[in-house]
Amino acid sequence: MSINPIDISRGGFLAGKKTYITAATGILTALGAYLIGDMTLVETFQVVWPLISAVFLRKGVADKL
Repeated sequence: MSINPIDISRGGFLAGKKTYITAATGILTALGAYLIGDMTLVETFQVVWPLISAVFLRKGVADKL
């Protein structure tokens, strides 16, 4: 089984999913930091809101293509 370099450069099996994975990771991290007391609720929203916005922006761009 060989790896096609063209597939890797285009994202492979993660093509189109990297933004969602990154946003989900950021949201989980922010919630975890809130739950252990490293962030206040306001700080958590300040981190989570842009991540959610990026997901909706990505979804809107993907639908138009």
